[in-house]
Amino acid sequence: MRRFIYVFLALCGLIAGLGVQSMTPAFATDVSGDAGPIAKSAGQKWALKSLANGKYVSVEMNDTGANEWRMRARSSTVGSWERFTLHTNHFAKTISLRSEATGYFATAEFTDAGEREGMLRARGANLGSWQQYEPSWSAPPAGAPAGSYGVTLKSVADGYADRYWAAGDDGTLRATAASPGTWGRFVLEPVPGGATLPPAGPTAAHSLNVMTWNVCADHNANCGWSADRPGYAEFNEQIRARLADPVAHEMPDVIFFQEFCEKYAKHVEEMLEQATQRGWDVRFAPIHNRLNGPLLQKQCAMGPAPDNVDRGSFGVAIAVPDENTFYERYDFTSPPDKEQRTALCAAIPSRAVMACTAHLSAGRGYDDNTGEWRTKQAKELRNLAAKWEAKGYRPVFGGDLNVVPPVPEATEGEGGPSTVLMPVYDRYLECSQLGDPDAPRSGAPTSNANSQGKPMHKIDYIFAPKTARFTRCAVSATSGKSDHWTLYGTVALPAA
Repeated sequence: MRRFIYVFLALCGLIAGLGVQSMTPAFATDVSGDAGPIAKSAGQKWALKSLANGKYVSVEMNDTGANEWRMRARSSTVGSWERFTLHTNHFAKTISLRSEATGYFATAEFTDAGEREGMLRARGANLGSWQQYEPSWSAPPAGAPAGSYGVTLKSVADGYADRYWAAGDDGTLRATAASPGTWGRFVLEPVPGGATLPPAGPTAAHSLNVMTWNVCADHNANCGWSADRPGYAEFNEQIRARLADPVAHEMPDVIFFQEFCEKYAKHVEEMLEQATQRGWDVRFAPIHNRLNGPLLQKQCAMGPAPDNVDRGSFGVAIAVPDENTFYERYDFTSPPDKEQRTALCAAIPSRAVMACTAHLSAGRGYDDNTGEWRTKQAKELRNLAAKWEAKGYRPVFGGDLNVVPPVPEATEGEGGPSTVLMPVYDRYLECSQLGDPDAPRSGAPTSNANSQGKPMHKIDYIFAPKTARFTRCAVSATSGKSDHWTLYGTVALPAA
């Protein structure tokens, strides 16, 4: 937001790639310059408690020298030094803990000697093998908060595999144990979070300009990004070029993004403020992987080459006016062995609008061949919108829903017309219907280019209550560096 100034400090001695595993000790002032972007995330925070001494693991921000940023089970309460987010780049087969205090990943000092041998320090900039651990999940102890997991953690690093985390007599964590033993057993506890929902409105009748774009920013050779993934400058350039809709050339009030990388959020926010000369708030929510344990945030592929930098988690994002103080992630029911899809909602109280971006599971041999899971997710999306209506907010929502509209001519390969979105259309109005709820449930294509480079299928949507009406609905002339075309809608909302 414009009212906050983030000072990005120098990144000293960071890991240049996955193959580089050690780094020169950093000074305490060299915490991650990504602190601002990371703060934009709606990812779940966790605390790690030692079952041996009953203490929470802290990152020792005041330690210096050999002990700087060491992880130590010594706290009775949970603050920023005790909060972590959980990540994976091996589909939940491995887990990595990122410190809220430093912005860096827990790293074992395997090649150090003496007091620092095997010490866990929150200093890893990228997910190399020294930052990844194989979890073994178990039931939490009696009295643990709901949603907790018992866990032991074992290194998977080449040459240092099968070394378990354990807390020493003073609580210092090291990855040196041959077995978990008494001191190598922990419980992960979810940390409560979230803001209070402010009252909605009242507001006069007004129009809201909405844009949605699947930016294809993870790692997809079909999208044309440099090294198959964008850097911050390239990413902002593409979004800036697509802000004005092709019909009225008006700037958006709300933007839905899908296939977005976490650390772009703050950079996009700053670009939007410069481009539109008004304040914005950009928020991110991760898509997850799960394997027997908790939801782990899926990481975006590192890059762009040759920097191989960590771009944070993979997921969805939303841009709204900077009056926003309330945002909430919703995790859809998803195939258990596939990506756990998500939605993200953010409140605009002065307009009595709750804006929500979503990305549902995909067909065509990827997540959901039969549409079973998308059918469940579409109903959950409808119910999510209805929840906000019950709280006095008008839901305006959409994104990449990965299904074609429920009309006979909207075929998806050999799968025929989709009925997945019928419950959503039954209650809400879609952009392509303009002001008529009885208009065909169709619309201009937004994805999957044909041989002439034109989109073939509509799978991107913008919905609003039937008490509103769309006065404009348009698709961009080109897809830019994505496999989706941008969809724009202007919705006229009544007074509330």
